[in-house]
Amino acid sequence: MLYFFRRIRRDLLANSKFFRYLKYGVGEIILVVIGILIAIQVDKWNEQRKEEDMYRNYLVRLKTDYEEKLNMLEEVETSGQELVSMTRYLTDFLNGKLNSLDTLRLAISLEKPSGMNKYYLSIPTYSELSSTGRLDMIANDSIKYSLNGWQEYAKFRNGLQEEVTPWIAKYRDLTRNILVTEDKILINNSWWRPYPDHPIWDSVNLETSGHKIIKELSEKPDILGLLNDILLFRTVEQTLLKGEKQQCMGIIKLIESELIRL
Repeated sequence: MLYFFRRIRRDLLANSKFFRYLKYGVGEIILVVIGILIAIQVDKWNEQRKEEDMYRNYLVRLKTDYEEKLNMLEEVETSGQELVSMTRYLTDFLNGKLNSLDTLRLAISLEKPSGMNKYYLSIPTYSELSSTGRLDMIANDSIKYSLNGWQEYAKFRNGLQEEVTPWIAKYRDLTRNILVTEDKILINNSWWRPYPDHPIWDSVNLETSGHKIIKELSEKPDILGLLNDILLFRTVEQTLLKGEKQQCMGIIKLIESELIRL
């Protein structure tokens, strides 16, 4: 092709056809410019396609993160319901509201409130977008607003969980030596098995006597107020969990709609 153009130029100059050569030269320049513009546009299209692919990839990862977070919240809610139930049983016992006493349930209720049931709402892909300065890549304003709102809420929620930490630590100190070690190990290893619905509890015989549990609890007058605070926190946490699950599902739906649009 280059040889063809050189030959035309040589023939035009040889025949003293200057103006025709000039027109040809201008045409050649225009072709070169058009070629450059096309190359620039193709490169721009390639870059745009790469950006779109990256955006889609981030959306898929965000959706996966929130689906995993939703599953985690479901599990935390279930274990939290058990914590509320057991903490309430212990407060009812201390308030003299029980008509009959289940010693095994009392022992479980004594041990389980010492669990933190702590969870975190941070989203790994959001953290990556933020640290790399790519948050502006999220073109959908509703998604961007929801992600930022979730991040701010997560900071508040983590702070709220830290508030209960001293209460749990104080409760552990008060109840540390009431149950013998074997019973504590058994209950803590079976924390995820609800009582009395799981068959594991059918064969459990406590090493700690019911008399010892009742006697030592009666000698700790400060424990009731502490348990009431913990119970309040656990109950509020269950309400918060329901809202967090709804928020999670809302963000997942927004991301799914954006993926369909793309």
